[in-house]
Amino acid sequence: MPNIDNRTIAVCIQALEDAVSYYELLSQSETVDSDDHEECKYMYEVELSRLCEIYKAEESNGLAPIPLSKLLKRK
Repeated sequence: MPNIDNRTIAVCIQALEDAVSYYELLSQSETVDSDDHEECKYMYEVELSRLCEIYKAEESNGLAPIPLSKLLKRK
């Protein structure tokens, strides 16, 4: 895996969480294909979960600048 700093992972976690919320909102609209938006939302949720696991490991080693619980808006 490439060496990516924890701040970058934190920013990606927040961005993916926002993207999931955005696609949830879009999928509720009657003017869009909800299947496409659900597929995108699922893809982002999978990556968000993967990044959270990486961040948790870094957090347990004392290397994360911000606790994961504070990064995540939705619990």
